[in-house]
Amino acid sequence: MAQFLSSKYVEALIFVAVMLGILKITGHIFTALKKKKNNSVMAFLEGIARALIIIAIAVRILNLWSGFSKFSSQILMSSSLLVVVLGFVFQEGLSNIVHGFILLMFKPFDIGDRVRITVDGSELSGYVKNINLRSTEITNLVSSATVIVPNAKMDTVMIENMHYEGDNYNTGLLDFSVTYESNLEKAIRIASDTVAQHPLVKKARSDKGETRPVGVIVRDLGDSGIYLRCSVLTHTAEENYQACSDIRLDLYHRFSQEKDVDFAYPHMQIVKESSAGTNLERKKVN
Repeated sequence: MAQFLSSKYVEALIFVAVMLGILKITGHIFTALKKKKNNSVMAFLEGIARALIIIAIAVRILNLWSGFSKFSSQILMSSSLLVVVLGFVFQEGLSNIVHGFILLMFKPFDIGDRVRITVDGSELSGYVKNINLRSTEITNLVSSATVIVPNAKMDTVMIENMHYEGDNYNTGLLDFSVTYESNLEKAIRIASDTVAQHPLVKKARSDKGETRPVGVIVRDLGDSGIYLRCSVLTHTAEENYQACSDIRLDLYHRFSQEKDVDFAYPHMQIVKESSAGTNLERKKVN
């Protein structure tokens, strides 16, 4: 037991404990720095610092054994060979690190920004959650899952940054239809008023200085009804989703109170010729 306690294994355990302590202190330092400076830069530098600490301690632990110490000394003497070998083995990883530095230098986005990109033919829209040495983490807006995109790909795709900075807005289109028997002008007035009075829309329109009524257009004349469309202005996409949902519910309740306005529904009219052959009888079938 005494021999084990005095062996290199105990020294290795001590180094591991020291490494964990240094990593914890490093985490606290960078957490404080993130509150004062650029989050993306601090997150990237934290990843580099952690990697260097782990590599340094790992090499120090392995050097406790003479066999590895001699081997590492011989390898380090051949620096050119080391660079070639490491470059070949870690080619993709080094590429991600280099592109990560480029992203931090030109800053097309920051942590917390909402971006939309197309990677390998798939469109991704979400919030930037983290930027580390190898990749950028994005929280998918649709599924709330974390998508990990390598920095090498993130630096080469077209990025649409939709971060809200106070003067950016999101416009969604809300479609609905009313029957041909409905009072079309009244339906348009109700829809325009309902959209304008929603709190999220009202705030965005006020911030933008928009005073005109919300426009409602006739999008199409369909088989079962008249298709209408109006624009819903909010600050963010999440607000737009919520506003559109609330507006649809409000329209349902307001239309249900009107005798001459109703949502369209699939139906057809049957025209029946009378026995005299002169009068036509129309019958609506739902």
